[in-house]
Amino acid sequence: MTENKSLIWDETFPSLLLTGEGTTAFLHGQTTADVFANKELDRIFMSCWLSTKGSLKALLEIRLSDDMAEIVIISGQINSVRDGFESVIFPADKVKLEVIDPIRRRQEISNDNSWKESTFNWIDNTDLSLEEVTNSKKATKEELENWKIRQGIPSFDREINGETNPYELGLADIINLDKGCYLGQEAMARFFRSKSLKFQLRYWEAYGESTEFDIGKKFFSTKQDEGLKKNVGVVTSSMRVNNNFFNGLALIKKNFLDNEFCFSENGESITIKKTISFTNPF
Repeated sequence: MTENKSLIWDETFPSLLLTGEGTTAFLHGQTTADVFANKELDRIFMSCWLSTKGSLKALLEIRLSDDMAEIVIISGQINSVRDGFESVIFPADKVKLEVIDPIRRRQEISNDNSWKESTFNWIDNTDLSLEEVTNSKKATKEELENWKIRQGIPSFDREINGETNPYELGLADIINLDKGCYLGQEAMARFFRSKSLKFQLRYWEAYGESTEFDIGKKFFSTKQDEGLKKNVGVVTSSMRVNNNFFNGLALIKKNFLDNEFCFSENGESITIKKTISFTNPF
């Protein structure tokens, strides 16, 4: 009898190394996490790097040790993060930034729990076979993409588009509102005070033709022949699961967040719901 093996998200990510006695203070002022508190907990933690207007530029994982921080870019562009950090590093910060070899990360795939709450590991030996470590197998590209969509893990140039903020993308649990000043803090505080967002990220699935669900396509409140159609949202990620079944992610307008169904431009019915990892913003 063949033993079932669990699927593993096994991927290497572009990484940076920040060194110097000012490492913790610098990251505390540039990202959304309480870096000082996480340093005391001695763990890898997540943080967001934002623009001054609060839009998400990169999703990070950080490991602190003494006067050093390894920074993994889960979503985003390493050159953008590097250039952004370097543009605000001054001699008084007492830090040095460099690009290092990509870091391998592995995590068991679960459709029941948020990926942000599941156990994961960074593996220093990139040649280490997964089967040597655990009774598991690496998810295929298609399996991984489908799982990331169901989880709602934002991708650069899709969900991370220069306009969306962490609250809209379900990352409220990575925003610390009690820490001191950091890049984008004023914008995040305004979003929190107003309790108003243009969109929220949602998972969708539907049967139909691929052209109905291309990235950038709009979803509507009614079928084409049922009176005035209202634009519900826009597709940000899309994949063919099998035959004519598709799923993906979409940014849904705030007035339609309670809708369980919407329609494509040609009237195909679409199911929409929260992603597994979505954290309510307020």
